Amino acid sequence: MNRILTTKLFFLLTIFSNSFFYSQLRPTAIFGDYNNYWTSQNNTATYVTAQDTNNLLGLTVGGLTYATGVNNARLTANGVSYVNENYRAFPTSFNTLNTSQNFLIGIPRYVNGVLQNQTNTPSLSCDTSLGYYLRDGLNGLDLSTAVFNIPKQDLTFYVNVLADINPSCISDDIPDIIVTQVGEPSTTFDVFKFTDASGNTIGVQKDVNFSTVTPSGKALWSFYYAGNCPHGYNTGSGFSGTTRDIRVLTFKLSDFGITLSNYTNAVKFVQVLSGDSDVAFSAYSTNSLSLYCLENGITSGTPLDTKTGITSLGRAGSEASNDNWPMVRKGGYLALESTKKPFVITRTSTANLTNITNPVEGMMVYDTTENCLKVYVNSTIGWKCYNKKTCP
Repeated sequence: MNRILTTKLFFLLTIFSNSFFYSQLRPTAIFGDYNNYWTSQNNTATYVTAQDTNNLLGLTVGGLTYATGVNNARLTANGVSYVNENYRAFPTSFNTLNTSQNFLIGIPRYVNGVLQNQTNTPSLSCDTSLGYYLRDGLNGLDLSTAVFNIPKQDLTFYVNVLADINPSCISDDIPDIIVTQVGEPSTTFDVFKFTDASGNTIGVQKDVNFSTVTPSGKALWSFYYAGNCPHGYNTGSGFSGTTRDIRVLTFKLSDFGITLSNYTNAVKFVQVLSGDSDVAFSAYSTNSLSLYCLENGITSGTPLDTKTGITSLGRAGSEASNDNWPMVRKGGYLALESTKKPFVITRTSTANLTNITNPVEGMMVYDTTENCLKVYVNSTIGWKCYNKKTCP
């Protein structure tokens, strides 16, 4: 074969190979709110080890900084120009049947300046699901809490039951998904992919060896045993009071081979954990994806009384009856009770939704045109029928 043609072919194959296998991007900078404002790029002495709560404020990819929506004013106050985006942690739950001494919950070494150790925090309650530690903090984007060495399994998120991938975001150049690794990664691979309802991969999967990813910073941790209840403090050498690297990667929908012709088939986003995964969170752009999950409610612990109620049955409070109502309706903020009167919220047609001039996230109405309860998501998505189970 002609040498020039051979060279060109090699060059094209190299480009294809790199775009296929390495299209995920490491941010050149990440920004957090540790000590009000924190930035880390190359893990050098110039940058500060985070020792307290550290929510992700933004990240720089491809020369542009994208704000996460956690605290954009904090970026502005520190002279950071940004593209206004909004990211949230995937709503996560996972199997915890593992008592390995390496299966750990990590929290910041200090919380509001208070040292987390065997004296001040001898254990963590099991009333909180382990999935909480992968979606806590502002927008769920706390880099300083994580679960380490999660047992090998799939984390599955339903993202597209009603075409909830925004097709206008497929071909833009804005990061759609953020993933993290905050421990000491092995050479095993984590896998990220979209699938259809039967589990078949839509597009291509992304295999990530986090040990090859350059760290973006460091954090100081306290560790607790995740497989035990209560989660006792880990006093072992090399654990609590030591640092771990923070690694962050971003993906675009197109990195997964998601296109206008296949996106409606992609109903799940799946993270296949290697067994050595140390995850602070995995997150998505709310402009690109709308999600729901199937996480079961927490049934352990002591439920709290419901203190406020409205009833048409002529009873209220322990002094008025033996029912101890509404306190007996555990775990609520407000209890409504009647055998004849239903609860009715604002009713409006789809066309008249535009008359609500200042909608806020979480606002609810009943759409009489589409015959569904609608929730206002954000300015990009607008009002959406609320007909799928969701998680906080």
